[in-house]
Amino acid sequence: MENRRFTVGIVGVYLFSVGLLSGIIFDRIRFDESRTVILKELDQHRDRLHQHLMTMEREASVEQYTGGSNPE
Repeated sequence: MENRRFTVGIVGVYLFSVGLLSGIIFDRIRFDESRTVILKELDQHRDRLHQHLMTMEREASVEQYTGGSNPE
C-alpha cells in the first residue's frame, strides 16, 4: 500500500513537472514571436529616422557650400 502511494506521488510530481515545463516553453515561444514583431518595427522606424537625418545633414552641407543664399 505504501509502495503504491509512493508510485502515485512520483507520477504526480512527474506530470506536474512536465506540464510546468511545457507551459514555460510555450510562453517563451509566444513571447519571442511578439518581441520579434516589435523589434522589427523599431528597426524600421530607426532606419527611417536615420535616412531623414542624413537628408537633413546633406541639405545643410549643400546650403553651407553654396553660401546659404538663394540666387532667385
